[in-house]
Amino acid sequence: MQELSVLQMVFCAMVVTVAFAVRGGTGFGGGAIAVPLLALVFPLPVTVPVVTVLNMLSSIGHGVTDWRHIAWREIRRILPGSLLGVFAGLYLLTLFDPQPLAQALGVFVVLYALYVMVFAGRTPQIPPRWMLPVAALTSFAAGIVGSLFGAAAGPLYVIYLNSARLGKDAFRVTITTVMLFQGLTRIAGYATLGLYDGRTLLLLAAALPMVVIGSWLGARVVRRFDPVLFNRAVGAVLLVSGAALMFK
Repeated sequence: MQELSVLQMVFCAMVVTVAFAVRGGTGFGGGAIAVPLLALVFPLPVTVPVVTVLNMLSSIGHGVTDWRHIAWREIRRILPGSLLGVFAGLYLLTLFDPQPLAQALGVFVVLYALYVMVFAGRTPQIPPRWMLPVAALTSFAAGIVGSLFGAAAGPLYVIYLNSARLGKDAFRVTITTVMLFQGLTRIAGYATLGLYDGRTLLLLAAALPMVVIGSWLGARVVRRFDPVLFNRAVGAVLLVSGAALMFK
């Protein structure tokens, strides 16, 4: 991995800070912002394991402070499918080369960005009789997407959890808890694949202060933003980063 220029280092620091400000304010979305933007600088096999650990550490922080609000009933519904999806995604990860995988991430991020900008935080309500099948399908897809791309798993859980009609705090800490379990499983898988070495550990250490700053900003600033405008702004950023990855 080549040495970074000062401009690249500043760019990466800003990306991590903004990504975890979003995650601190909403409970998800940090990886969806961090991975495609950092993948413009680092190879995807470096970016994904690093962001996964940072997400997990952020999840622990939120879970410790708000654990009383966790909706364990919803955790039991979506965790089995999530873990199966993680194992499937780790297997698929061994079949693809980094470059086409990065371009596939670009396509996925562009589609996700368009979804975010169109719906701007609104998701369709699921009829009660379809809740369990949707929970199984979205959690399995989230596990695969999270393992392959290290991003955009959280918004897939949102499709189901929004229809569970949880309170704001319960929603945020429940999705954070699911991401914690998923992250731990992915980290074990990435370690088995040999994706953690001295370089990734150094990047983790360098990124931790930005995670702390971003999480603080998310809790105190991001939650005050208008959700519709905020989602459209995030979608615009993702649209640009996804397009850049497609043609990198």
